[in-house]
Amino acid sequence: MTGQLWSRVVGLGVVVALGLLAVSLPRPAAEAGPDFSEPIAPQTEASASPSLWYCPWINAGANRDTFVGAASVPDVDISFTHPDPRVGEPEDVGEVSVVGPGAVVQDIAEIVNRGDAPGFLEFSDGPATATAIVRGEESLSGDRCVGSVPKLWHLPGLTTRSGYELTLRLFNPIPDNAKVVVRASSELGSEALPDLQSIDVAGKTWEDIDLHDVIPFLDNLVITVSTTEGTVIPVVVQRRATDEASWPGTGLSTEWEFPTATLVGMPPRLSVWNPNEDAVDVAVDLYTRTSVVADAFVATIEGGRPAVFHLSDQSSGAVGVRVRATGAVAAAVVAEDVQTANPGSGDEPPEEEPKSRIAGTVGAPQPSVAWLLPGAGAPVGGESSIWLLNTSTEAVTVTLQPLGPGAGVADKVRLEPETFRRVRLTTDVGVAGYRVDAGSPITVSWSLQSAGNVALFAGVAIGQ
Repeated sequence: MTGQLWSRVVGLGVVVALGLLAVSLPRPAAEAGPDFSEPIAPQTEASASPSLWYCPWINAGANRDTFVGAASVPDVDISFTHPDPRVGEPEDVGEVSVVGPGAVVQDIAEIVNRGDAPGFLEFSDGPATATAIVRGEESLSGDRCVGSVPKLWHLPGLTTRSGYELTLRLFNPIPDNAKVVVRASSELGSEALPDLQSIDVAGKTWEDIDLHDVIPFLDNLVITVSTTEGTVIPVVVQRRATDEASWPGTGLSTEWEFPTATLVGMPPRLSVWNPNEDAVDVAVDLYTRTSVVADAFVATIEGGRPAVFHLSDQSSGAVGVRVRATGAVAAAVVAEDVQTANPGSGDEPPEEEPKSRIAGTVGAPQPSVAWLLPGAGAPVGGESSIWLLNTSTEAVTVTLQPLGPGAGVADKVRLEPETFRRVRLTTDVGVAGYRVDAGSPITVSWSLQSAGNVALFAGVAIGQ
């Protein structure tokens, strides 16, 4: 072997040896930061598998109309049941059949028209789900109904500061009496509620508690509702001026996704509640129509405290939101008009107070390949939009299938990676909802605009 060849062999051996050594050496330690592991499934959350769906915020009477949207994959018979709070009086019941996949929108006034009338829907088969839409002359509210009955509920995103009213409704849909404990935490820590530590809710009735009178002047409030006996379904109604927003109780998860957090002119705030004893690290990603702002907010939330993130500080337009946490948390988004007056500033109030819109919603704990959106696109006095959020790094094709007795053909759209997309719907008398299918998991919600007011609705997943 020549000297030159021998040198090459030795050199090659050195390279190989160094390569093997590099493989065997441990990787350099990563920079310290939150450990966002695989998402923890929520303790309880809405899916389309239950046959019973509870709608605690229904008000059909002289001042409001309520429409309940119901959607199902198979053929189903649906019964709408509304207990009468008067002892001994029979329930009000409506029935309808749906050819699946299909949807229907029920005007509750056709069943009962006495104002407050919370109720529940029973489907003969599933997957199926329901949404409640409550509309007044100057107000619009609603969100998905509830398909689970846990013993502990979390309701974040609330406020009792000046100019706001807050009502907690406790709906007991079964004949047995319920005993309920209501607790509260704010930016100041745990709030004492001695009069709400043992609330009796008679069977097939409901109790409304005006929390703005009980714990006033709190900026960032979370309510927890637990039952020691029986069953209750809670919902909060947040009012500002003439408008209102409502959203249901939720479970806990290490991830939450909100396909939409706002519409034009309504800056959103994200409230995250940490019920754990230990602090949790939270990262908030914001998704625009073209890109993602990863870690737009990063914070540590102390145990037993809620935290608020003003999303418009990082984005002036509509955004999708993903929350990642090192421990199980609850989250809600509230969007509202900017305050026009600065109390205490000496500014003269306007001659006519402008309309103050407010909307709120819960999120989804994980993406899915299929969603039901009962009520979307239906002629309920407003314009609907579907919101699609893709937090993955791959583009996906999404199929939007209208549901209803006169529904048309499906539409397909492309959803780019790490973006959100808004799809404006044309109101159609033959449409009562939508089914959304995607080639890979995404998150879906919808919104309704009516007479200048806005309501945000969480979608319900029917497949992983």
